[in-house]
This record gives sequence, C-alpha cells and structure tokens, in this order.
Amino acid sequence: MSENSATPSPKAEDKGVTLSADALARRSLLLKGLGRGSAVLAATVPLQTLAGQSLLTFDGKHQCSVSGMHSGVHSATPSNTPTCGGYSPGWWGQSKTVDGKIVPRRAWPIDYRIKCDTVFTRCTLLNANGTKPSLFQIMSDSRFASSDEFHWVCAYLNALSHSFNFPYTGQEVIDFYNSPSYADALAFFKTYMETHT
Repeated sequence: MSENSATPSPKAEDKGVTLSADALARRSLLLKGLGRGSAVLAATVPLQTLAGQSLLTFDGKHQCSVSGMHSGVHSATPSNTPTCGGYSPGWWGQSKTVDGKIVPRRAWPIDYRIKCDTVFTRCTLLNANGTKPSLFQIMSDSRFASSDEFHWVCAYLNALSHSFNFPYTGQEVIDFYNSPSYADALAFFKTYMETHT
C-alpha cells in the first residue's frame, strides 16, 4: 500500500478510539469520495464526530457550543433534535445539616470540600476569615453569587455529572476558564447551561 493511500489507520488524533473494521471501511469510502484536501482533514477527525448529532440550546436558536452561541440556527431542525443544558448554581448550592455539618443536599460528582484555587487556579475569592472557599462554599454562600467562579463551578459540576447533554467535559470547562475565550464561555454557561433548578 502506498503512503498516499486513502485508507486511514487509527492515529493519535483519534484520542485512543479504536475503530472497528466496519467503521474503517465506512471512513475509507467517505474519504475516497472527497477531494484530496478534504481527505486530509477528514482523516484527522474521528468518524463519530463526522456522524455526530447536533445539540441545540434550550431555546432551539443556537448550536450548543461557545462558538455556536454567536450564530443562529438557520436551517430547519427536526422537532426531536436534542437540547443541552445543566443544573443551576442554586441546585448545586442546596445544603442540609448532617452531624452538625453543612453539606450539599444533592450528590456531587467530586469532593465538595476541594478549595476553589485547586480547580480554578486564578480564583481570588476569600472567606470572611481570609481562607480560600471550597467549591461548595462558593455555591452555597450568597456572598459569592455575583462572582464569575459561581458560574464556573456550576459549569464544572454540570460537566462532571454528565447532566442534560452538557456539551463539554470538566477539563474543557477548566481550559475555557484559562483561555482567551473566558468571557464568551462564561456568557454561554450563564445564558444557556444553567437551565434546570
């Protein structure tokens, strides 16, 4: 087989996904029908991505992504197109008392006592006593409700809990927090992902 063959082999770009023989055959047929430049691009994209189903925001007006927030959906979409969303900060911040300690009322996907700056390294929030707040303190203490971290923690928990077709992983939420897309991602999470109370 020559180096320029259109039959791809699994690569590191596939992020550990091993494709079945059927999937490789479908990819090969797809690539044969594409132009040379498109074939190079398609070879680096896992087949599941090419066949992936679109998610829309709860209002059905935007693709469910930070970049999709800025552009409307212009083509007709089926009425059964899945939507994305997540729990609200208030849902994650509900508390109860157990053995004299205030703890989350809802099950958290991670230890609720983790300090904010352990996950969100630029977190500058402080408790009244000057210590860094835990993720749960940020979600349950009204003093932090106006902070950006209030929404970032919510997005992170939604991502880790895999609730309501949340479109990003926990690591992707952290990556947005540390990226130039901070403001756009924060607006997307606040506007479209905090939909379930």
